[in-house]
Amino acid sequence: MIIIVLAVFAVLTYISWFYIKSAPTRLIMGLISFALLGATVLLLTANIKSHYGMKNVTTTTEKTIYSAGGSKSPAGMLITQELGTKSGNYVMIYADSEDGKAKPHFVPNKKNMAEAINKKATYKTADVDKATVKTVTTRREWQNDFFKWLLDFGGEGHSLVKQTSTVTVPKNTWVVLSAKQAKQVTAKQKAAGQDKAAAAAQQKQMRDAIQAKVAAYMKDNPKASANDVADYSHEATAEMTADAMKQMIK
Repeated sequence: MIIIVLAVFAVLTYISWFYIKSAPTRLIMGLISFALLGATVLLLTANIKSHYGMKNVTTTTEKTIYSAGGSKSPAGMLITQELGTKSGNYVMIYADSEDGKAKPHFVPNKKNMAEAINKKATYKTADVDKATVKTVTTRREWQNDFFKWLLDFGGEGHSLVKQTSTVTVPKNTWVVLSAKQAKQVTAKQKAAGQDKAAAAAQQKQMRDAIQAKVAAYMKDNPKASANDVADYSHEATAEMTADAMKQMIK
């Protein structure tokens, strides 16, 4: 709309100075139309340079994510691939539901690089119970309907200013692997599975270690319920599985 307003004031200014015969009327109308034209130009310039008439609106979402290795593995797995060198920006593979298929997330949209450069995804490990992704998004919105009506000639509303996604995974029960390391772990697990005797011995060793941990837990917590013991057993299994996976990539 502002382009139309600009054109109207430009025409009025021209008419006022060149077609009005009365000098006093020409002066008054000319100055008024010129002032309105100047104000419109300034308003348009302010919008283009500093987004006048707009405001930044920030929203935060958080949801649980699931292992890239599937629900059968006690330990969780997050596969990462850094974009560039030391960028701190990653494509990450995980599942969106417990039984869902793992897929890449935060892949840059090459068809909209202007928006892609304002997006960043990273990860961290922490002392938490479940893996989550927290996304903080800042978009530029119109302050009110008047500014939107007047200045929204290029679809600036809802434009992305910045988006940061942070994946947080439990430090003891999850493993963060690069794509290369994930292939190494898969290859080693496959090779170990072919040696049935060694695989059986390793599984027995892990079961014995878990049973010893559970026994120690029950001794230290005699009032623990059956659910508490089951939860601890599951956590101990996940921790030992994660430790075994970490040893494979050392």
